[in-house]
Order: sequence, then C-alpha cells, then structure tokens
Amino acid sequence: MSDKYLVIDMQHHFIPEEALKLVGKTDEHDFTYGLSRFKREYEQMVSVREHLDWMDRSGIDMAILSTSSFSPNGHDFCRAVNEGYSKLVKDFPDRFRGMIHFYPFADPEKTKDEIKRGVEQLGLWGIAAVTSFQGLTIDAPIMNHVYELALKYDMPVFVHPTIRMKLWGGERYDLFMTLAREYDIVKSFVEMFYGVLPRFPELKIIMSHLGGGLPILKGRLLAWHRPESFSLPENVPRRGGLAINQANEVGLVDEFESRMKNVYFDSAGYGGWLPAIRSAMETLGPHRTCFATDFPYELNDPKYVKQYIREIYALEVSEEDKRKFLGDNLKGLFRINR
Repeated sequence: MSDKYLVIDMQHHFIPEEALKLVGKTDEHDFTYGLSRFKREYEQMVSVREHLDWMDRSGIDMAILSTSSFSPNGHDFCRAVNEGYSKLVKDFPDRFRGMIHFYPFADPEKTKDEIKRGVEQLGLWGIAAVTSFQGLTIDAPIMNHVYELALKYDMPVFVHPTIRMKLWGGERYDLFMTLAREYDIVKSFVEMFYGVLPRFPELKIIMSHLGGGLPILKGRLLAWHRPESFSLPENVPRRGGLAINQANEVGLVDEFESRMKNVYFDSAGYGGWLPAIRSAMETLGPHRTCFATDFPYELNDPKYVKQYIREIYALEVSEEDKRKFLGDNLKGLFRINR
C-alpha cells in the first residue's frame, strides 16, 4: 500500500494473450495499427509480470482492468477477454478487478448470457463500454439490455473512448488521437445524461478522461440545461443560454446535479496535470472523481506516476477528499474490501 491511502487505478488496460490473437481489421477500425505505433505498450499490456512490476514501482495497490475500445473485434474477442480477466483476478485478488466486455451487435441473448456469466461464474464486476461505434451511439435502444443488467447487479458502466481514426479531424495533426476522442467522450456524456439516465436514473456510470473536459464544459451545459419536463417561470426563456446564477435561482442547477448523483469520472487522459485535477474536484466533486493512469499508453513511467500521487497528497483539499480520489470512490463502486 502507498504511504497513506489505498491507490486504485481506474483506467488500466490489459489484453489477455488469447484475446490478442482475435484482434484484427474490422469495419470499425484496423486494430493492428496499434501493434506498430505502440509496440512497446502492447508488450507491456499482455504481460502480467510487467503490470505487477509497474504497479509496485508506481505505488499503485490495485487496478481495474478494461480494454473496451477493442470490443468491436467481436463477441468471441470479448469472451476471451472476460475469461483472461477472470483468471488474473482469481490469481491476484488483492491487485486486480476485471470488468465485463461485450459486443453490442451480438444477439442480445448472447450478450445477456455473457454478462451473467461474467458476474456469476467469472468473478468480474462492472461493464466496460465504448463511447460510440460506427453507427451506434451509447444511448441507442440496442444498449438497453446492457443497462438493465447493470442495474440488476448494481454494477457500474465504464465508458471509454473509441480508438477509430474516422473521427472529427481524422489523422491530420493526430487529432483522432488527441482532441477528437475527447469530443467523443463529452458527446457520449450528453447522450447518457439526456438519453439514458432519464430512463435508468439509478444507473451508475464512470466516464473516462474527466468526461472529455467536462470540468470546463459543465458550465456550458448548465447554462443551456432546459429539460422539457421542467417547469420554468414565464420570464425564463425555454431556448437560449442563461447566467449560471439565474439557472441556479430557478432550480435548473439543482435539477442538473440530481441527474449526476451516480455519475463518476476518471482522471486519465491528462498526463497527471494538476490544474485539470483541481478543476475536476471543484466542478465535478471529489466524491465523483477517481485516480487513473491509462496504463500503458500514458503514465507508463513509474517515476512520474509516483510524482503524480505525491502531488495529489499535496493538494489543498481535505484528507478525506484525497482518500476518495485515490481509491475510496472505487472501493464502493467495485465492492473492494481493503
């Protein structure tokens, strides 16, 4: 355990070797692209020894495993991931938790059986989803049975960005890798917020990368938040932006926050940049944010992970808030008793 608190990495990527054999070129994306661009990272990602060594040298006690952006490789790929995660969790129960992966275009009964198998036989917890597929957004009706099962088991749904290249900006200036993914995340947050949570208000959601920049964009959403079912005074326009203080006076801010009660955000995607973390704690809340590294793609040098954790300890927030951010929020979501 680290110097003070339990440290849990929410975004930690691992692909079992059997699943890696099923990675290829699909209609969604050529998943072999990363094998050349991220050759060293892929070597790390499939090696249990390297994961454990990196965690020990970084001061990370536990990791929540996922690789949902690879789920377009199909149902068999997802089953192989789930089986590989199950073995790893059983071999190292104090170090790892594994989430259930699914292929949204599979037969719904096959998907439901796989999620049930993940919980009841494989010992996995949580459902790993992706922000979008080619023609599928995260609020599509085809996703309903996934959310229904997440509610049945009281498991969180983790939303990770797609890695396909055909996004806004494309490959020009590497935009698909940098800003376009963040746009896809914040877009999927809005789709969840207005399209999914009204139907499944008790659903627990973990958005990656601080919701794609939501600490700043939340102000934009608050200024324009006008649910059709919300009764407004006659002098408040149904369309157009409001001052946040005015939105607060008429109850729109409280209505917005009430929808956020079960939405959490991981801190991957920003290289451990403290201004983003401070902003997230202020605007999203320390009870809704959690530590994450995006290993092995981003914070893959233990020296800088340890520095990042030390900087969290030095933040001018309460010790309780630091504890929540570093691990306690995830302990509750993933039923970790440590």
